[in-house]
Amino acid sequence: MGDFFRKTALSVAGCYCMTQNRLSDLIAKKKSAELSPSELIELNVLLKEEEAARRALAKADAIWNQPVENAAASPVYVQDRWNALQAKIAAGAAVDALPVARKSILKILLPYAAAACLATIVAAGIVMWKLSRPHGMAKQNIISTKNGSRSKVQLPDGTVVWLNGGSQLAYSDSFGQELREVKLIGEAFFDVSKDAEHPFIIHANEINIKVLGTAFNVRAYPDDKRTEASLIHGLIEVSFNNRPSDRMLLKPNEKISVMNGEIQKFDMSDKAIVETTHKPTRNAEEPLISFSKIGNVSPSDSTIPETAWIKNKLIFRNKSFEELAKDMERWYNVSFECSDSALLQKHFTGSFYHESISEALEILRLSYPFHYKIDKNKNIVVIQ
Repeated sequence: MGDFFRKTALSVAGCYCMTQNRLSDLIAKKKSAELSPSELIELNVLLKEEEAARRALAKADAIWNQPVENAAASPVYVQDRWNALQAKIAAGAAVDALPVARKSILKILLPYAAAACLATIVAAGIVMWKLSRPHGMAKQNIISTKNGSRSKVQLPDGTVVWLNGGSQLAYSDSFGQELREVKLIGEAFFDVSKDAEHPFIIHANEINIKVLGTAFNVRAYPDDKRTEASLIHGLIEVSFNNRPSDRMLLKPNEKISVMNGEIQKFDMSDKAIVETTHKPTRNAEEPLISFSKIGNVSPSDSTIPETAWIKNKLIFRNKSFEELAKDMERWYNVSFECSDSALLQKHFTGSFYHESISEALEILRLSYPFHYKIDKNKNIVVIQ
C-alpha cells in the first residue's frame, strides 16, 4: 500500500522542485507508517524549516482522519478515479471525481486541485491510498509526545507505557490477536502485562525485543548513536534486524547498547562486534554491542539513571556535550546551535530536576566555561 501511495503522490509532481517531491514522498511514508529513522529526521528538518511543509502535513492529517467510502474498492476502480483526478488537476478544474463520504473532504481538496500545489498531491495520495486499502486491513494507532513533555498510556492488553519527550509509539488494531507488536521511535518505559500466548514484541532501530511480562526501558532515538534496552525485572530476548537468528537474553539489572547502523559480523562468544558498516561516527574503541549492569545513582539514592526520566529527572553520566545537548533539546523543547568544537567533546556528569534551561546551562558552566545566548522567541540556545 505504501508503494501505491507514493506512486500516486509523485505521479504528477514533474512541475515541482525536488524538495517538494521529496516532502510528498516523506509524508506518504509517514501516513502509511513506513518512515525509516533517517527519513523521520529528514522530514522533521523540512517541517522545522518550511511553513509550507507544516501546512501540507496538517492538511494530510485532516484528510487521513476522514472516513472514505468504497474502502475495499478494486484496483481498476481506484486507477480510474486517480486518472480522473489527474485530468482535473492538469486542466485546473475543480475536483469532483472522488467518491468520499463527507463533503468536507472535497472542500479541503478543491482549492489544492485548482492551484495544483504540493498539498494537493499529498492529499490526493492519501485519499487514493485509503480507497485502495484492502477491507479489514488493520489501522495504525500512533501515540506521540513532543519535546519538553512526557506521557503515560495504557495499551489494549493492559500494558502501561511511559513515553519520553520527542517519542512515538505505533501499534495496529490487530494488536493482541496473535502478537502484541509495537514500533518505538524515541524512549519509553514498558510495564508489560503477562500473556504467555501473545508475546510482546518491540521494534526499535537496530533491535527487536521479545517479552512475556516484564518491566524495562528502551531508548531508540533515530539521531542517537546507540539504541539501548535496560531490564528492571523479568526476562527479555533481544534480536537484530539483519541477524534474526542471533538472540541474546537480558536478565534483571542488565543493559544492552547497540551502535545504530548495519551490523555485519560479531562474535557471539565474547559479545563484541568486530566488523561493521554504519552511518554514525564513533571512536575505534567503541564496541558495536556492549553489555553493562544498571544500578542506583548512589547508596543513598535508589534512582536508576536509565529510568529517572519517569520521575522527571534528567540524569547523565560521563556524557559528551554533543549527546547531552540532544537530551536537553528533548527535555526543555529547545534547539542548540553550538560552534564550540571543544565544548562538544567535553564530558559531563550530573542531573537536572526542577531547573530551568538557564539554570541548567549555568550549572554546566561551573564544570567548563562557555558563553551562550537564549533566543526565547525561537527557543534556540546559541553557544559560541
